[in-house]
Amino acid sequence: MRKFNIITISLLSLSLLGACSNSNSNDKASSDSSKSSSLEAKESSIKKAKAELKKKESSIKKAQSKSKKAESEKEASENAAATNSQQVTQQQNSDSYQTQTSTPIKSQSQINMERGYDPKGNPVMPGQDHAPGSDVYGNPDSWVQGQIDWAKSQGMIDSNGNETENFKNWVSQRDNAWNNGQDDFPDYDQNKTNR
Repeated sequence: MRKFNIITISLLSLSLLGACSNSNSNDKASSDSSKSSSLEAKESSIKKAKAELKKKESSIKKAQSKSKKAESEKEASENAAATNSQQVTQQQNSDSYQTQTSTPIKSQSQINMERGYDPKGNPVMPGQDHAPGSDVYGNPDSWVQGQIDWAKSQGMIDSNGNETENFKNWVSQRDNAWNNGQDDFPDYDQNKTNR
């Protein structure tokens, strides 16, 4: 009986050990299966993320191609507009040339009479085509130019046509003398300093 008890205890121990080992293997199996399902879930989410990334890349590429297409269309329309503008300008230039050649060309004196001024801004004489003492181009006529040259040579005016200080002083002294009744005031002498 003792043998029987020992054998029974041994068998019970073994069965308990087997159950424990079976439980451990079941735990291992369940943890392995949960690990594999977790790995599968991670792989699935990675695949989804990659698919979304590819989808975003393709939408970006589509947007870029649309943008490039819009830019090229804009460039083409700008080039067409520039070409049309050049053609219109050329046509207008051609038309204005034809208009200009068909109208008679006015002389400077006609232009002066219409405007009332010579080219240098001097008012023209009534019924004339030039200002007093000038030609139709606003330059001094020969007699006036001779007077200007003589006044420069006498030191009355400088090269810009302005009166010199010495001449201004002489004129002031002369006017004072005349106002005081002195009629025999000496002529202007550029070599004499008048103060």
